[in-house]
Amino acid sequence: MTTHREASRILGEWVASAPFATASDDAKRSLVRAVENLLAVTVGAAAMPEMQRLRRAWTPSPGPATLVGSPRRVAVESAVWLNGVAGVSTERDEGNRYSKGHPAAQTVPAVLALAEAQDIAGERLWDALYVGYEVAARVGRATTFRPDVHTHGPLGAVGAAAACAVLLGADADGVARAVGTGAAMAPATSWQPVLRGSAARDQWVGQGALAGLAAARFSAAGLAADPDGLAADLGGLGTIDPDAVIRGLGDESLVTTSYLKQHSACAYTHGPADAALLVRARMVAAGVDLADIVSVRVEGVASAASLPATSWGSRHGAYFSVPFAVASALWFGDVSAERADVPPHPQLARIAAVVAVTDATADLRPDTATSRPARVTVHLADGTAHTASVRHPQGDAVDTPFSDARIDALLTEALRPTGLGAPDIHRAVHDFHDPDPGALTRALGRLAPPSEGDLA
Repeated sequence: MTTHREASRILGEWVASAPFATASDDAKRSLVRAVENLLAVTVGAAAMPEMQRLRRAWTPSPGPATLVGSPRRVAVESAVWLNGVAGVSTERDEGNRYSKGHPAAQTVPAVLALAEAQDIAGERLWDALYVGYEVAARVGRATTFRPDVHTHGPLGAVGAAAACAVLLGADADGVARAVGTGAAMAPATSWQPVLRGSAARDQWVGQGALAGLAAARFSAAGLAADPDGLAADLGGLGTIDPDAVIRGLGDESLVTTSYLKQHSACAYTHGPADAALLVRARMVAAGVDLADIVSVRVEGVASAASLPATSWGSRHGAYFSVPFAVASALWFGDVSAERADVPPHPQLARIAAVVAVTDATADLRPDTATSRPARVTVHLADGTAHTASVRHPQGDAVDTPFSDARIDALLTEALRPTGLGAPDIHRAVHDFHDPDPGALTRALGRLAPPSEGDLA
């Protein structure tokens, strides 16, 4: 069995070897998709009143890093935190079911802010983005988390540490010590505030990414003396299997196994929401009046059954409710961010109130341990019922990938509040390849909506 020290050394050597240069074309395309998705949802969220209030409350000092979605440049630490929060605040950020979380959202903000401060772009920037994602995903995959732990934050502490260490010029030993320090600095998180509808969950992403940056700086100062850092078990949040951290290192890229989201809701709700969309299409085709819905039965796996709330008092309360996602899909034909407004639309609230969610894992027989099948049955006032099921939510790169056209449509949808579209995102991310100093700042600056003010 590999020891934690050996795994740290091997991981550090891989990170320091500039692995993006030899990554597969599929891995490179997948990383571009993840970064484009994150930028689109970040820019879209930055236009929301909640994010604008948060940014004003921070009163960030001027600095070298772009506050994404605005023309403003602020201190690196402010950009890391606030861009991280915006990236997850509409529940549309890329995820990875094998890593049990969202590697891009937890690492990219730290990479972009530090890279801007150091005028880094081109291949070195992409290398940092790649290792940040892969280290976060690998540690997530290798960790058996305590049951109540939410993975927003912990993955960023290790992934951002590795990525920022690369940008700071660390050697293999420096990377290993940065990652180990990041593991010891992982934010303490819990599902309890999430289930109560608290948006504090979003803050953990900024906190984790900033912890990773701090860990890389700590290592760069020569102060990270613990070569067994991965044994810290993410600050007590779980147990890391060192063999799983390095399994397939150099041969597989976990970014190719990610998923994109078409619903503004927790990924655990997406199977039921997809099934509800199928039911809706059949009912509409049959001329059914959606106002005749009297009850809805949702059968899902345990993760879906853990989100049964039929009412909510906050946007995040809606995001983490299967009844919300199903009701929105049935009534509106989508689960977009504005559907989570409080108070909810009367018909959405009416349908959500009659949605019952059950754990039917044994009956649904998931294809794999991470599959999320669901079945939705809608009962109507005339006594008839309509049923549809899915084996796994749409958007998973392994099982149910979106077409390029669908991905572009989702980018444009995420950007709808800003007037920007998918082509703007494509151009900006393409320019990340430009090694010219200042190229990254210019690229991010083009994602500021024309009407964006200085305080946003």
